[in-house]
Amino acid sequence: MRYLFLSLLIALFFNGCSGKQIFHTALKYNRYKANLDLKKIAISQDLNVSYLENSVKSKKTLVLIHGFGASKYNWLYLAQELDDKYHLIIPDLVGSGGSSKPMDINYTVEKQTELLHQFLEKFDSNNTTLVANSMGGAIALEYALKYKNIDSLVLIDAMGIKVEDSYVDKLGKKRIKEIWFDVCTKEQLKTLISQGSQKTPYIPESVLEYLTENKCKHAKLERHKYYGILDEDLNVIVDLRKMAREVNIPTLIIWGKEDKLLSYKNAYAFAKNIKNSQLLILDGIGHVPMIEAPKEVSKSLLDFLEKNR
Repeated sequence: MRYLFLSLLIALFFNGCSGKQIFHTALKYNRYKANLDLKKIAISQDLNVSYLENSVKSKKTLVLIHGFGASKYNWLYLAQELDDKYHLIIPDLVGSGGSSKPMDINYTVEKQTELLHQFLEKFDSNNTTLVANSMGGAIALEYALKYKNIDSLVLIDAMGIKVEDSYVDKLGKKRIKEIWFDVCTKEQLKTLISQGSQKTPYIPESVLEYLTENKCKHAKLERHKYYGILDEDLNVIVDLRKMAREVNIPTLIIWGKEDKLLSYKNAYAFAKNIKNSQLLILDGIGHVPMIEAPKEVSKSLLDFLEKNR
C-alpha cells in the first residue's frame, strides 16, 4: 500500500533539507512518475487555474477533480496506476492549491461548477469522463447535468446525498469546528489528516510544520469556503438527490467503507438514484480511496471505461 507522502522517505536522504524542500521534492518525483506536466492557464482577467496534464493522445480525456481542502496532487498515485492509457487533466479548483484564491466570490457548488466549465472550455476535449472525490463529486454531478458534454462519471466518496450521519457528524458542531477551522498547530493537522483517511500516512515532523504553516496561512479563506457548502449548523447545503435521478450517463460509484466524513451508506443512495450506475465498496478504506487504494480504484475505473467506451 502506498500513501500520498510515502515518497517523502526518499527525499529524507537529502540531509539538511527543509520541510518545504522535502515536500516539493516528493511531489515533483511523483509527478515525474505519473508523466504529468505542471501548467497554468487564465480563465478570466483575474483568475488563473494551476493544473497537471499528460501528453497522451487518446480519444478519451479524464478530468480528475479533488475535494474540499485538497489539491490536484491527491490524484498522483491514481495517475501512475493508469499507466498513460488516457489523456489526463487534473486542475486545482479556484481557491485551492496553486490556483487563484479570491475572497470576493462565494464558493458554492454551483459557482465552482461554473468556474470548472470556464477552465474546461480552454481544451478541445469532447469525449470526457469526470472522476471526482468528495466535494468534487457534487461539482462533477452538477456539471454533467448543466453542460451535458460529459460521457460518463466516476464519483468517489462524493458529497451531495446524505442518508446517515458520519463519524465526524456525530462529534458535534463544537468538535467539528475544532478539527476543521483554523488549523494552525501540528496536532490539529494530524487530527484532520486522520479523519480524512483510514490508513494515515507517515509525514516527517519538518514536513508537518511546513504543511501546518501553509494551512494556517489560508485559514481565513478556508473558513470562507466552508460557508459556501455548509450552513450555520455545519450541515452540507447542497442536496443532489433530485439531480442524481436525472443522470442518464454511465456512472461508477466508489466508496471507502471506513469513510469518517461521508458515510458509506450514502453510496447506496447514489446508486439507487442514478439509473445507469454501478457500485464498488472498498473494505478497510477511508475517504480518499484514490490515495489509499490506487490499484483497486484504477482497475475498477479502467474496467468501467472499457465497458462503456
